[in-house]
Amino acid sequence: MQTQRIRPLGNRPALLLGAAVLLSLIRLAVALELLPGWTYGLVAVLLAGATLEATVRALRTALLPGLGLLLMGVGLGYSFPIAVLLAPIGVGALYLAWTPYLSEREQAAFWGWLLVWPSVGLLLVWQIVPSLYALWLSLLDRFNFIGQSKFAGLLNYEILLTRDPLFWKAMGNTVWFVVFTVPIGILLATLVAILLNEKVRWQGVFRTLYFLPYITALTAAAAVWDWIYNPQFGFLNWLLGTPGLDWLSTPQGIFALALAPLGIKLQGFWAGPSVAFVAIMVMSLWHLLGYQVVVILAGLQNIPKEYYEAAQLDGASWWQQQRYITWPLLSPTTFFLATLGLIGAFQVFTQVLIMTPTGGVLQDTLTIALYLYNKGFRDSDFSYASAIAVVVFAVILVLTVVQQRVLERRVTYEA
Repeated sequence: MQTQRIRPLGNRPALLLGAAVLLSLIRLAVALELLPGWTYGLVAVLLAGATLEATVRALRTALLPGLGLLLMGVGLGYSFPIAVLLAPIGVGALYLAWTPYLSEREQAAFWGWLLVWPSVGLLLVWQIVPSLYALWLSLLDRFNFIGQSKFAGLLNYEILLTRDPLFWKAMGNTVWFVVFTVPIGILLATLVAILLNEKVRWQGVFRTLYFLPYITALTAAAAVWDWIYNPQFGFLNWLLGTPGLDWLSTPQGIFALALAPLGIKLQGFWAGPSVAFVAIMVMSLWHLLGYQVVVILAGLQNIPKEYYEAAQLDGASWWQQQRYITWPLLSPTTFFLATLGLIGAFQVFTQVLIMTPTGGVLQDTLTIALYLYNKGFRDSDFSYASAIAVVVFAVILVLTVVQQRVLERRVTYEA
């Protein structure tokens, strides 16, 4: 008769476990001053209320010890950081009392959340909470972790978007980096992958050689390329017979240089990326080529060989096979690489910092990530740097959504 009065608990044990672990993480964030103290109290009240509701629903006296441990962890969380661990322990005790009245699916949900919470917790601590904290910092005035800072609202965004030419310069350079490196990188990787997919001698050696640049530390690779571009004793000038040409200190745009003999003068953004920035793009393409080749090779090996055999019987040339079989069936792979390439191009930083630490002669190699770094760690203005980060996040989000809407229509997911 007693079991008939007990209403089903559903996923409440799993949800309470998640809330208890979240409470512990929030307590840590409050201790590190990443979140205001009232957030801990709010989640504690919600957790206690949900636990009381589940306890009343189950109507079992065996729940009281677990409930006591849970409430003790919530209550002592302000004063003793270790005491907040009592909250998950309390949920565990409650789960033991609930077990006879939980279905197999509900128990599986509890253990599933229990196993996934370490990863979710790391994601919250290192990704979600810092992102929200950066959003809060962007609303303050010149926050630097030392002095006092006051609330400034949207002032940083107003300055950034309307009165900061360096921001638009950095954004323009970053756009050129996206336009050049993403499509060219995918085309080069596709060509190399198709060649490596053919039956040739030393195939494994060639695949290893192409992948080695990607596993090389980016800092070391950038330092080597800095030597290659050196105007006095660089390998590139020796190879081309152009001693003294300073590749990384030439701020003229490549479009302006190409059209100057025709009497066409281009300035600003339309002059194109500088020679120095193109040199950095070449290094970036070289570094990422191995990763893209490996991904495309995996896509090529998933294409059934029968398609090529049927095309050969119909008299299709090698180029026609690539045009009408390989490229359409590689569309999921290229779409994946295009999405990752777009996001990664907006975050290009290391090679620019190593090869042109000041952002170029006329800020011609200044990227948005390097500008954010300069504002935060050189000028100690973390509020303005956070505003830049938020704007860049919004730009990447919008471009990714647009890219998905435009390109995904042409993706063929089934052979």
